[in-house]
Amino acid sequence: MSRNTHSNRLIVAAMSFLIAAAGPVFAEESELLEHFGEQQFAPAGGFVLKQGQTLPELVWEHPELVATVVDDPTIPTRWFNERFEEVQSATEPGRYYVYGEAPVPAGPPLRRAMTCCCLDHDVDLEEVARNWLRFGTHTTDSDRNRDRIEELLNRWRSTEEGAVELAAFLEANLQSGPPRIGQWQMENATQHVRLKRQLMGLDKKPIVKVTPKPLTGEPAPVLRKAPLSEAGITAAQLGKIESKLDDWYADSSEPMAIVIARNGIIVTAKGYGKVDGRPVTVDTPMLLHSAMKPLIGLHLATYVDRGIIELDQPIGDFLPDFDTPRDRQLTFRAGHVHATGIRFPWELAFRRLFYFHTWHESLIAHCRREWGPGTNRRYGVVGVILSVRALELLRGRNYWDAMERDLFRPIGIHNVLPGGTGFSAESLARIGLLLDNRGKYGPWEVISEQTHAAILPTPLKPYFPNIDIDYGIGFQDASQQLGRGSYGHGGGCGTLLVVNPEKHLVFAMVRNGQGKDYKQHRLEVTELLRDWIGD
Repeated sequence: MSRNTHSNRLIVAAMSFLIAAAGPVFAEESELLEHFGEQQFAPAGGFVLKQGQTLPELVWEHPELVATVVDDPTIPTRWFNERFEEVQSATEPGRYYVYGEAPVPAGPPLRRAMTCCCLDHDVDLEEVARNWLRFGTHTTDSDRNRDRIEELLNRWRSTEEGAVELAAFLEANLQSGPPRIGQWQMENATQHVRLKRQLMGLDKKPIVKVTPKPLTGEPAPVLRKAPLSEAGITAAQLGKIESKLDDWYADSSEPMAIVIARNGIIVTAKGYGKVDGRPVTVDTPMLLHSAMKPLIGLHLATYVDRGIIELDQPIGDFLPDFDTPRDRQLTFRAGHVHATGIRFPWELAFRRLFYFHTWHESLIAHCRREWGPGTNRRYGVVGVILSVRALELLRGRNYWDAMERDLFRPIGIHNVLPGGTGFSAESLARIGLLLDNRGKYGPWEVISEQTHAAILPTPLKPYFPNIDIDYGIGFQDASQQLGRGSYGHGGGCGTLLVVNPEKHLVFAMVRNGQGKDYKQHRLEVTELLRDWIGD
């Protein structure tokens, strides 16, 4: 990725977030009460500090609204330096963390923490912005540069994401090129997990790190090239499949990459189109969206496998805002099968993406309850958010940071982007093969066969008597796609992982958008695959 493209993507994403994050203003008191958890607060004066200043109080974005439902809207404010020492003034340049427990009309306080960037006395912020633009774009358009400098200054001063970006830019050695998209925000989120553990009194408890175990016997199959005859496919069968994939791209023009493997043997691995001006390959990171759910489910399974967490354990055992009598049935299983009963609409989900929002459960604690946990279900993301926030407190790292270190790297997954913003077809196929191997990959056992079975789609009635559906921990029944016993999950962007465990077939596809006639093309491809494997 070029520096110019990278910088442009960062700025576009940042400005889009700024617009979306502001959210609606609720005029009616009843509506405000229902959505009070969405009210924002921030440091008075913004997110850029000057060395030597007294650190400001947190203030509401809409104080006049808050004052209509809260007697005293003052937000108790605490500041911490980079060493997490509590301070009252900015005595040195660098990062500072501000934490508040804001008063609410009802329920637990609205807890949030944010990162600010303190500048040295000698730092000229406009010059920093010019350096950013020189590094990122090399443009000579002075009028455009002036506009972009103003955009950057506003972003750095008015958003936490901008302050994190500014602090990282001042600290970083960028001689080797820009960081991965999302890298700085992920690292900042891990710092917030550490602060959160300290504030919750967990910092004296040991970090729980779960990594794959070495296998004692023969290594499990790995994703590899081998004669196609070993995968049980003829040249004619492969030709039909690849021709259909070619037709799919020709019709939709939507970039995609696909890996199909059987018994670990790569049958086909192709990329189509371009992303950021570069040809797509099977190693090109593309969006996950809800196809991240199997990854998060597998990560949770590693903790279940070691006896650290139970699937039917209340999430409130880890998140105090949910340690209430009404939430004893709000278990990890209920969260992952979408049976929380918490109203967290998609509009809010997209406006407040959860990837790096360490304190997100505080917002969720103030969302409306539609039914008791486990009594009904609606597909969404709220239960998964609560699950990862609980795991973060155990691991001491942002959930994606932990997955990269503890799950992805041992099995050779690389070149991913933090959050749901980049995962390759080859990496997704490795996850698929690990699942087909019932929890093993090469010399590693990620989870036991027993735990692997526990996360696959299963009838939910024994756990939730009112819910008559088969569902797993991040996995749906996919029999209609790849035949009996198949399971997997897709994302709204079109990314898809499906495993047929009886025929040992893995289908992994990544894309940034579904494109034209997605469902019809997917059906035609999967029908060819089923014809081939005789299912």
